[in-house]
Amino acid sequence: MKFRTEYKETPVDHPLDPSRPIVLIGSCFASNIASKMRECQWDAFNGSGTLYNPMSIAKVLQSMIFGGDTRDEVSSSLFESFGKIHSWLFDSHFSASTKEKCIESISLMRSELMATLENAQALIVTFGTSWCYSLAYNNGAEGSEYIVSNCHKMPSAMFRRRRVSVDEITSLWTDLCKKIKERFPDIRIIFTVSPVRHMKDGFQGNTLSKATLHLAVEQICSNLDYCIYFPAYEIVCDDLRDYRFYATDLVHPSESAIEYIWEIFRKTFIDDKGNLILKEGNKRYKAMKHIPISG
Repeated sequence: MKFRTEYKETPVDHPLDPSRPIVLIGSCFASNIASKMRECQWDAFNGSGTLYNPMSIAKVLQSMIFGGDTRDEVSSSLFESFGKIHSWLFDSHFSASTKEKCIESISLMRSELMATLENAQALIVTFGTSWCYSLAYNNGAEGSEYIVSNCHKMPSAMFRRRRVSVDEITSLWTDLCKKIKERFPDIRIIFTVSPVRHMKDGFQGNTLSKATLHLAVEQICSNLDYCIYFPAYEIVCDDLRDYRFYATDLVHPSESAIEYIWEIFRKTFIDDKGNLILKEGNKRYKAMKHIPISG
């Protein structure tokens, strides 16, 4: 008797090489996988902070890769609140006491991102939600709608909230992926939909949001042969399918669920030679973390 349906991974034709860097961007789930990679001493860059919706993720990539001077790109996104400077483009990781420090932090991240992309074999993009917040007023940064990456705990009256459409996401990301591929010819783009539940949207709102993301990603990957989907969402919701595999908040996947997804990711994208590299890297990582007990 079977009590669950297990996901059966299919190895890709062209596996990833752990000796080459990789870039991850998007929701906090991207950070979880990046951590697993770094524990195996895989050069995984995830320095852009947590970005939830596809429009904001695209805006950051567009600005950081194809934009001009960092100051010009970032300045219009900055604002002050309770003595700190924040950016509508990023989360509070880049907030600082002065405008100069905020721009300097983002500029450093941009330099690291570009340096990694020059040698990266893949870009992993994790969409978290299709619900977006835009400024309720036009601050001159762009047309009539300025979608923010993070509300920074500002009053809700400052924002308008809507769910972006499948066509909006597909059109934006198809064009962006083409530009990224032209700029970095060797790169592949791996899309995932985060299994993190956005319960502030309600049960139905979360379901509609994730469905929108899935439909958009399916169209993007159908249009572009260098884009592929990895089913992190389905692994948690259809394979594991149990609250035991969520953290105590019942929203984020537990550590065991993340480890399970990581195992499937390795079986999908890494061949035997690559997995040996990761195994040796993990041994070195644990050795470095080990603190001898002095007598």
